[in-house]
Amino acid sequence: MKTMMLSDLLTMRSSLQQMLVIVLAITIVMAAAMGTLMAAIAAVSAMIPFLYLFSVSSIDEQNGWERYRLTLPLSRRQVAFGRSASMLVVTAATVVIIIVFALILGAIAGTIADGQPDSPLAPFTLAENPPASIVACAVLAALVILVGAAVALPLIARFGVTRASRFLPLVVVLILALGIGFAGEGVSSMDFLMFLDVHMTAGDYGVIVIPLAAIAAGALAIYCASTLLAAKLYEHREF
Repeated sequence: MKTMMLSDLLTMRSSLQQMLVIVLAITIVMAAAMGTLMAAIAAVSAMIPFLYLFSVSSIDEQNGWERYRLTLPLSRRQVAFGRSASMLVVTAATVVIIIVFALILGAIAGTIADGQPDSPLAPFTLAENPPASIVACAVLAALVILVGAAVALPLIARFGVTRASRFLPLVVVLILALGIGFAGEGVSSMDFLMFLDVHMTAGDYGVIVIPLAAIAAGALAIYCASTLLAAKLYEHREF
């Protein structure tokens, strides 16, 4: 598994560096356009892992690399586990980098604004974007992408990324429809976001730790189950 994970990361190293530079620039542009760091942080925290998953999967189908890899001393199970592990590493690294970058931006904006509420940089300061809120936005966005990857990985393992991309939109729509149908009016993502905003604004961070931890545990459990399913499907895939 470790060999496969390192292989993926080394293969995508140059692309990841380019993605990072582009995404950091997009963060600044989005923050300036929207007048807040929060939306930009959530968007870019999801962007790199999403691009990574489909980019590294598409490399498998180039020049027969996926078939050649089967001749190496790697089991199909190790390939599937390594791919899932590399996705997890990229997602975690992206979250850390985006959080640090947002905190630096907020600190610079705060220094320039110098506490003046009418300053153009006031919306980007850490006073308007508390560190806890920045962390929560980045982590929640990353968890959403992990759940999305949990849907995509088994399909990619079974059909390959080209064929899987034909089924993914349908599967996602069905899952969303079923989720909305079962949840009904009792659960609302907007209500949850408002709950987070109210308690973060009030500084009641202890209140939101448990629901956030529960969401993280649930997302990781789904991702682990997806990894096991992807490994099983890949073991029986015919080329």
